[in-house]
Amino acid sequence: MKIRDIRAVGLRGASPEGGWSEEIRPDDCVHTLIAVLTDEGITGYGSVFTNDDLVKSALNVLEPLYRGENALEPERVSEKLHQHTFWMGRGGSMTHTISGIDIALWDILGKATGQPVSRLLGGRYRERVRPYASLLMQEPELLADHLSQLKAQGFNAFKIGWGPFGRVSPG
Repeated sequence: MKIRDIRAVGLRGASPEGGWSEEIRPDDCVHTLIAVLTDEGITGYGSVFTNDDLVKSALNVLEPLYRGENALEPERVSEKLHQHTFWMGRGGSMTHTISGIDIALWDILGKATGQPVSRLLGGRYRERVRPYASLLMQEPELLADHLSQLKAQGFNAFKIGWGPFGRVSPG
């Protein structure tokens, strides 16, 4: 089963407040989906926390390296992509894109073998995952209200990230 093509599409629209120095607007893209298409009709999907234009540019650079590769060998293909792009600036969009391809190749292997990816990666270690609410730091009163609302929705675990807590923008 050979890689025929890889496509990327950026996700846009509503996004939760994220603590960016300037919050993301609906037309901004910071998440991109990757689809790896094979010559046997199986498509694998991955995701990248990078702008779609950057992912598409990385795919153009990577195309001669991935086209025609065996889609059932995710570790070898990913290592090949990393090895051949080392001197191009490992990290950033190139590494993010390779990661998205890797996720999609594992998806393909799972579909082709009829196995869950968790088993292919060594087995499941738990049957359930405890969900948590992720939110930004706020002034104490606002944070307490927000936590109470989330608790009322059923959450009993929370991840609180950095926000503008204690900082005031110059006016």
